[in-house]
Amino acid sequence: MVFILGLFIYLPFYIRRKKISLAALKQKMGLIDKTGSKLQNTIWIHVVSVGELILIEKLAKRIHELFGYEIIITTTTLSANKLARKKYAGFARIFFFPFDISFVIKKAISAFQPKILIVAETELWPNLFYRLKKKNIPIVVVNARISDKAFNRYKIIRPFIRKTLVKCDYIGAQNKIYRDRFVYLGANKATTIVSGNMKFESLDIDENQLQNFRKKYLSLIKKENSCLIVAGSTHNPEEEIILAAYKEIKDSGKNVSLIIAPRHPERIAAIEKTVKSYGFNPIKLSEPNKIGQQDNEIFLLDTMGELLYFYSFSDISFVGGSLADYGGHNILEPIFFLKPTLFGPYMTNFSDIKETILENKAGVQIKNQTELREKLLELIGNGALRKEISLRCARVFEEERKSLDENLKIILQCVD
Repeated sequence: MVFILGLFIYLPFYIRRKKISLAALKQKMGLIDKTGSKLQNTIWIHVVSVGELILIEKLAKRIHELFGYEIIITTTTLSANKLARKKYAGFARIFFFPFDISFVIKKAISAFQPKILIVAETELWPNLFYRLKKKNIPIVVVNARISDKAFNRYKIIRPFIRKTLVKCDYIGAQNKIYRDRFVYLGANKATTIVSGNMKFESLDIDENQLQNFRKKYLSLIKKENSCLIVAGSTHNPEEEIILAAYKEIKDSGKNVSLIIAPRHPERIAAIEKTVKSYGFNPIKLSEPNKIGQQDNEIFLLDTMGELLYFYSFSDISFVGGSLADYGGHNILEPIFFLKPTLFGPYMTNFSDIKETILENKAGVQIKNQTELREKLLELIGNGALRKEISLRCARVFEEERKSLDENLKIILQCVD
């Protein structure tokens, strides 16, 4: 009743802010249009937003290959729904996730006729889980995690959370810490396992585009015996922190070069002024014909969607949004290319990945400008250390990539 009251209070606000459309609302109320195919014996995969949608891509494709059942993918956000329709149109039906109200959930289950529900990360829905359990429909949580903040909240309502968790047939946690949290909150110890982090499988590299980038840029920006630093997804004031550290390194006689790739390219004009204030000449990478015409060049990536490929050129990478409190950005991108990678203390958006990387010593966390300069100097001057970190990157990817198979094993135990 409280949920229904809150729904009607906030619904006009969400529609006005375009957080939900009328078409989405219809589906979220359990009114499912089954035009085009008869939904029966489906595999229902639920994700919240774009991040989880990308995460489950390889898993969804493998499930499609292994089983003859139709796949249903539900999303919560409009952006995820739009991307799902584009990415999975060839083999899945896409719907909005229904409100967790008993009569709505009953309609959705009746429409979808699922053989199993697969939930990505941690989405606990009491009514949905209750209704599925009554029908003996298996519930599997993959890539499961409970953040520090969520764990503290859940502990307050532990008896309530336990009633939901015990209805899960399997929970595949990303690591032992998360697995222990689920068990503490009431999940079945025997069927709550560590299955790894599927985010290590979620990077999609276009090899042709990578080779084109190498032909276009590598000889221009990577000088012989020079150490290239790529600072990606930076925010204000991180560019100034990086430039201050870089100037000290450069003044010490080190043969280094730098690419700065701000998270928001519209800030390029302001960053150009900052670069000039430190005595360097900013060169935008969208204008490669200007490279090499001046001394003391610093390259600025002023385009979208290309940072991943520039990480592949680096000798050392820094991932921003982490020295200033923006929650951090995806450190897996440079680590995928086996690059020694530095990041700051603010990594709440990627805390699961951060813990795995630090546990395996496959990345370096720094606290401030001083540590940034010191760690850069250490890595620049120690090729053996850079090589050792690269090997650790390879090992952690090799280990974590088993997670897809581990989660598939769980699902296979639950589907005929």
